[in-house]
Amino acid sequence: MARGRLWQAAYWTDSLRQVVITLACLRLDLPAAHAKGAHLLPAGEQSALESTLVRELSAEELLRAAREGTELFLAELERVPGDDPRLARRLREALLGEPPAGAPEG
Repeated sequence: MARGRLWQAAYWTDSLRQVVITLACLRLDLPAAHAKGAHLLPAGEQSALESTLVRELSAEELLRAAREGTELFLAELERVPGDDPRLARRLREALLGEPPAGAPEG
């Protein structure tokens, strides 16, 4: 987005949403390939995914949609059973520039 490649940013934002859909389908034991189980996701999860849709080709809108997608991606990582929940918290800082929850300031 910083280089003005809005179509490329829209492509990657859509790709991020596809990863989130795949992770959610796998978590719920739904068909994951090619979003075949997306329509079977709970209504609340479908609604959250709608927030990742790019509504117009502008830098502000792309940043908004990418941030929403990143939040959902991190939430899926936090739900992986048996995985270290600290991973999502560490990635939050790298991806969103926010310190992990509970991290000391300074």
